[in-house]
Amino acid sequence: MRNFSKIDKSIMKVSKFLETFNIKNSGRPYPASKISNENLTQDEKKLVTNLMRVNHAGEVAAQGLYIGHALAAKSVEQREMMLEMASEEKDHLIWCNERIKELGGKPSIFDPLWLAGSVGLGILSSITNDRNALGFLEETEIQVADHLNSHLKRLPKNDVKTKIILEKMKSDEEKHSDTARQSGAREIPEKVKKIMEQTANIMKEVSFRI
Repeated sequence: MRNFSKIDKSIMKVSKFLETFNIKNSGRPYPASKISNENLTQDEKKLVTNLMRVNHAGEVAAQGLYIGHALAAKSVEQREMMLEMASEEKDHLIWCNERIKELGGKPSIFDPLWLAGSVGLGILSSITNDRNALGFLEETEIQVADHLNSHLKRLPKNDVKTKIILEKMKSDEEKHSDTARQSGAREIPEKVKKIMEQTANIMKEVSFRI
């Protein structure tokens, strides 16, 4: 019988949880499939692996947020929209995991924690009404797009594979933000935005290292 590591077990727990909500990826191909591997130095590989571990953790959290929003949605339309976005975010999760494997790394062992906490946040932000949930979603995607842009600036110049992946992810996040706004998102208070940013920074710091 195969002995699974703690990381393997955490990944299986996340996958099993997502399967209970029938969150499937949208089927879009891996953006970097046709790009040959770059000759990255060991230090460059380590940096990119750490960055993609952070992005993978962020996509795990995104799954949790959308599931939480869907569970607490006040209308069928809102629930379906959240699950559709979750499907697109599942693509990101798969792409990040693929890139991490190409680099010889592994996702964060804290992924189950990010998932559970994000489901709770999604439900909490959706309790009052759908417009508040959309406002939380819009701000989340704005912050994620900014985060991805910062990672794009940190990539080694010759790492075209990761660049293409992150650019596609950023485009999707901006689209989700626009969709939330056009669907009637109510802007959330600046204090809440700051708390969201600080919480995300903790997750980024931990996932970068472990």
